[in-house]
Amino acid sequence: MRVLIGIGGGIAAYKVCEIISSLFKAGIEVKVILTAGGEQFITPLTVATLSRHPAYTDRDFWQPIHHRPLHIELGEWADLFLIAPLTANTLAKLAYGLADNLLTNTILASTCPVLLAPAMNTEMWAQTSVQRNWLLLCQDSRYHAAGPAAGLLACDRVGMGRMSEPETILPYIHSLLHTHGKLDLLGKRVLISAGGTREFFDPVRFIGNPSTGKMGLALAQAAVHRGAIVTLVHSTLPDVEIDRRISKIPVVNSEQMQQQMLAHFAAADLTIMTAAVADVKPAHYSDQKLPKQLLPTELKLAPVADIIAKLSQIKQPHQQLIGFAAQTGDIIIPALEKLARKKLDAIVTNPVDLPDSGFGSDRNQAVILTKDGQRFDIFPCSKLEMAHQILDRI
Repeated sequence: MRVLIGIGGGIAAYKVCEIISSLFKAGIEVKVILTAGGEQFITPLTVATLSRHPAYTDRDFWQPIHHRPLHIELGEWADLFLIAPLTANTLAKLAYGLADNLLTNTILASTCPVLLAPAMNTEMWAQTSVQRNWLLLCQDSRYHAAGPAAGLLACDRVGMGRMSEPETILPYIHSLLHTHGKLDLLGKRVLISAGGTREFFDPVRFIGNPSTGKMGLALAQAAVHRGAIVTLVHSTLPDVEIDRRISKIPVVNSEQMQQQMLAHFAAADLTIMTAAVADVKPAHYSDQKLPKQLLPTELKLAPVADIIAKLSQIKQPHQQLIGFAAQTGDIIIPALEKLARKKLDAIVTNPVDLPDSGFGSDRNQAVILTKDGQRFDIFPCSKLEMAHQILDRI
């Protein structure tokens, strides 16, 4: 896998160093083009050291040709092109197909997907001309947008225009390398639940589980990167910047999750229930913190509603409903039983008793079982890669 990164002239250029380093650690080959403006913020030596390749600048572009033209070589080499930060100047050139430096010439000489990470002052971003150029570029299916985000800018303003963080850009890079830029879920509505619910028995104590919501978030990222309109009903979630195209609905307990899932289910083409919803809750709730000496030695429990079973009862023929089963020991037989009993279209069963898998891990493995008897094994990989494999299959 080969990623070509174009660094524009903006203070956010420093963030690209983390992206280059992370991609190299993931085994992805990286080459970098520095614009003249980009060189004002970050040196060729820095990116060459991180990427283990020479940094390419306009000086290289205008050198006598010894073999094939540099912009042709680089354009054909890349599987993906990232431009970060994308400045207003480069945005305007891309929108109108202009090419006056190595970066813009290489874009026109390539056919791979292009991921754009804009960064500029709020007033600059809000200009009618800039928004016109942005909308024009986004109509081209070759271009994909990571941001911009809102926050504190280098000019001390707070608003839209901040370059997305590496933790948002990196998953998008991995998604595009997997899908080659295809938008096979374009316009589809995807509903996903994530995280572990908390069932409180007083204001500070609850029954819960170790689910972090990473798998559900990975599925939401993968789906939105493939063009879906995504609603994420979540309890726990990782503390990271999340793509603002994902509509997030926070909940705490199973009752709240059921309400939100039922409220949004009718509009969904695909629903994936990754949340680790509690099976039971305390039978009694105290609205005051119980003193330690008054804590019950036996906690009476009551069942909670089976959300996915309720969704299955109202599912329409055009809808798909996918369940998850976190298991120990034999993961297949319990999952098959759940698949049949709850009338699901498919179930993803994954072990939580193996190293580097399950709750809290950045990696996972699973088996997909479908209602028509098919089985697909997903071997250990990142949760984002697993999310894409699930979407590929269903």
